[in-house]
Amino acid sequence: MYRVLIADDDILMREALNIMIAKDSAFKVVHMTGTGEGAVRACKEDVIDIVFMDMLMPGMTGLEASRIIHQSNPEINIYILSAHAANILIRSAAHSQVKDFLEKPITYNFLKKILENYKTEHEDSVQNQLETLASYLRNKNFGDFYGGIAGVIDEIYGIAGEDSVRLIKLFTYLGQNLLDTRSMYGDSGNISELFPINEVLILDRKTSELWLFRVMDFLFQQNSIGRYPLLENIFIYIEKHIKEDITLNSIIENCAISQGYLSRIFREQFQVSVTEYLHMKKLHLAKGYFYFTEDSIAEVAFRLGYNESSYFSKVFKKFENMTVKQYKNKIRQSSPEKKTETGRCGNR
Repeated sequence: MYRVLIADDDILMREALNIMIAKDSAFKVVHMTGTGEGAVRACKEDVIDIVFMDMLMPGMTGLEASRIIHQSNPEINIYILSAHAANILIRSAAHSQVKDFLEKPITYNFLKKILENYKTEHEDSVQNQLETLASYLRNKNFGDFYGGIAGVIDEIYGIAGEDSVRLIKLFTYLGQNLLDTRSMYGDSGNISELFPINEVLILDRKTSELWLFRVMDFLFQQNSIGRYPLLENIFIYIEKHIKEDITLNSIIENCAISQGYLSRIFREQFQVSVTEYLHMKKLHLAKGYFYFTEDSIAEVAFRLGYNESSYFSKVFKKFENMTVKQYKNKIRQSSPEKKTETGRCGNR
């Protein structure tokens, strides 16, 4: 549900807008105020998607308030209401911070069109991210997915902001739709049962990334098993031994498959080598440890079967394009009060 703020010193105007907006169940008016200061405060303290604000109010004007709101929350769509059409100079000056200027009185049909356009734009954004993820699966490119996952997460947060309820709904929607692409193989399953998501897993972008990795890794595996059933035993072995010093050689020795054949079909299905895939899965687990524990680099390296922390650090930098220290600093910056409890976010 999209959250709306109405700011107008005219009580009747506020109520009229509230009644019209309430006709669309996708939107909810969560704040009404008669001042610019009240609008700024509400946007600072709560999650707001759309602001309808009178241009001229006592004290702080709507234009002043929109400038302040835009500086701290540029993702909020702000519509300025005016009894007279705003002149070209005002429109030009406020162009970067205001979505549009609306001339009073506002009719229901006009407002309905604005709300429908907003939904279309945001639903298109979600669909774009769904298509991005689906394309990784279609193109069988696990490496591109690994490199692009952070961008997808950023887009989702750009759509939902910090609203945990909406984030859970969006991730659930993405996950379920991705699972449904496997309906050709039978029952696709329920995303909430296979990969439960809760507020702990969406503490910030880093933890959300851990969840999405698990979903996509599962789908890559299932798609490849659909083509080569013998890969099922390979993945079972990998999951069981991923925290050990697992190698391509140990896999072929224990799974009765030739190195050449496994390497060929694996690259066909993932566009990465078996060794690269193992590193990516280990790094996924490592990021979970770094987020939810205070373990040192050496401790995490050894927990994941790396005999030397220096080699682990080298691998981390290669795949993450940053050092472990830089990654840990990013965690602190994005979530200074992060929980240190361990969770299942890093494990299937």
